[in-house]
Amino acid sequence: MIDRPGPPHPNLRRSAPADRPKAHPPDLVFADEERASLRYMFRGRVLVLGLLALWIALTIPIDRSASYLAVLLVFFLSGAIPYALVRKGYGGTLIIAAFLLLDAATLSYLLIVPNPYGLEGWSPQMNLRAPGFLYLGLFLVYMALSYSPALVVWTGIAAVTAWSAGYFWVISQPETQLFSSREVLDTGLDLDAVLARVLDPNAVGAARLANQVVFLVAVTLILTLTVWRSRQLVRRQVAAEGQRMALSRYFSPNIVQELTTKGGSLGEPKVLPVAILFADMVGFTAVAERLGPAELVSLLRDFHGRLARIALDCGGTVDKYIGDAIMVHFGTPEPQDDDAVRALRCAAEMIAEFEHWNRARAAAGLDAIRVGIGLHYGEVIVGNIGDKRRLEYTVLGDPVNVASRLEALTRELDAALVTSDPLIEAVRERQVDPLSILPGLGPVKTEKIRGRAAPIGIWCKRS
Repeated sequence: MIDRPGPPHPNLRRSAPADRPKAHPPDLVFADEERASLRYMFRGRVLVLGLLALWIALTIPIDRSASYLAVLLVFFLSGAIPYALVRKGYGGTLIIAAFLLLDAATLSYLLIVPNPYGLEGWSPQMNLRAPGFLYLGLFLVYMALSYSPALVVWTGIAAVTAWSAGYFWVISQPETQLFSSREVLDTGLDLDAVLARVLDPNAVGAARLANQVVFLVAVTLILTLTVWRSRQLVRRQVAAEGQRMALSRYFSPNIVQELTTKGGSLGEPKVLPVAILFADMVGFTAVAERLGPAELVSLLRDFHGRLARIALDCGGTVDKYIGDAIMVHFGTPEPQDDDAVRALRCAAEMIAEFEHWNRARAAAGLDAIRVGIGLHYGEVIVGNIGDKRRLEYTVLGDPVNVASRLEALTRELDAALVTSDPLIEAVRERQVDPLSILPGLGPVKTEKIRGRAAPIGIWCKRS
């Protein structure tokens, strides 16, 4: 009695039947990358802070290094806290933005306010002339790891705001002597007067802030455009991969690869030596009579899936599904030295797969599913057939017909596989013993193939 599929039995799916991974929309890819970027940013921060801590420990006396280490701890926490919150789902972009503002404010404070353990008399006005401001630029560059144009822009705004606030705080100090470029020029370009004005410990140039803001804005814009551009490239790559995945549902991976590398063209038809494999379900008519449409489709998907997975694993090209049958060729789109060997190995693995599957079906109280395989080797025409509106990549020629007829002979010979002398000879030319691939394979009398004048020697593997 033919079984009707019920709930999937755990032993009936040893592996996914030629399932392919799904392509993800670009927005999901970007969301995944932005989440992953938090991890990279945190790890990068920990690495840099660790190196700085080691450098401080080696170069600064312990009695003066406490403040520096405390600063490093603050920066560690300002990275660790949002990373932990976002990972646990307690925050998102707003949390990250808030801590980025804290980073910018803390960094600006450290660069402007003199270190209490530094040189006595060093003023915040002198810090505004120091090159420490460039660390804000590094802070902006670090944000490119976020892979988010919005966060890069926000970081630029936070850096400009925090640094400008610190600058205006210094200007507001009573001892500050603010000067402008015009005031310097009004000295008559006397070098001593200019140096005295500019190098005064309490002097602060108004133009310096404008230049620094322009620098931060320019870096922000460049990084934002860079990140946005990279996202556009990824978007196109994801779209192309989506198209590739869609093609792979209708063409074999090797044909998809050929199409994508050759600009969508497989060239003109050509004559190539190819191994042809046909496999179908023995007794399919009786199976189809007893199953409903949904059950039949489910069984065919499982049947085809197992065959296709093995064919693809062996480097074959799945040409088409014909009802309950599958047609596979080896040697397309370009022939290989071992095409016949891989074809015979594919047939052997298909037979082994169905023996395993049927043991699992028997344990589940289900009927066995038999497969019949025909295999032949010879020169065929390989290429596109059809017209400009609808093309099909396939193989044509006598070997295709012979392989199909050999598959039909499996019923008469009660065999799981019937193959031809030409394929066996092609395997032996590769210094491979066919019996090492499929034990039990043996020669049978020469058979007259229906529709073909010349008989052909055949080998078979009994069911």
